[in-house]
Amino acid sequence: MSTPKWATRERQEQLVQLWHKYGTTCLQGHPLCPTRDHYVYWQSIVTIGNPIRLACHDGHGNPIRDRNGNLQYLVVGYRPKADRVPHTARLYEKREAELIADWIAEDRATRAYERKVLSRALHKIPERGSIRGTFNAISRTIYHDSQPQFYIEAVGISGLAIRPFAKVRIASSFTRLHVDLGDSLVRMSKHRKRKAIRYGKALPPDVQKDIDTRCGKAVAHYLNS
Repeated sequence: MSTPKWATRERQEQLVQLWHKYGTTCLQGHPLCPTRDHYVYWQSIVTIGNPIRLACHDGHGNPIRDRNGNLQYLVVGYRPKADRVPHTARLYEKREAELIADWIAEDRATRAYERKVLSRALHKIPERGSIRGTFNAISRTIYHDSQPQFYIEAVGISGLAIRPFAKVRIASSFTRLHVDLGDSLVRMSKHRKRKAIRYGKALPPDVQKDIDTRCGKAVAHYLNS
């Protein structure tokens, strides 16, 4: 079986640590809990409910009946019905599923951000004398000199510390830093946090400024150490 794209070495180590912390714990946080109900949680799903039927009529508006005199109906749709389904799991399995969903969304947002940054960089420089869209020597120098010191690839929640952090890539490097954001996201609602973390939605300007400042200090400390 091939390894999923999200399963980096660092993330696999986080899952191991998560197992050591929650592996034998029920959903309510009790280790080696004997209560069966503590391993059950309910998840809402939408199912197809009753069909929507309309009586059939002929061209004169008279109802159409079959040989036995029963009215004929035409199904034009279905009414969706919300239902709740029980699932059994330990706290580790539930946290693991939430964490993997965040990682997949984080990777998707990172790839979109990198494509966006590259596209902006390519269109920003007035290229002259280039061959098939590649940088010439002067444009390459201008491009590298204009690059920021770091890029914020994603914002997420640590599965171990349950605290917000930013994944930062140092420019012209494969080095990534995980910067603790402290109380930067406290001013945001839970719904807006989830949209920002899972789907890469824009953060409020004051929150983004605070995160940029924290990440800048962390990168400066790393480069000077």
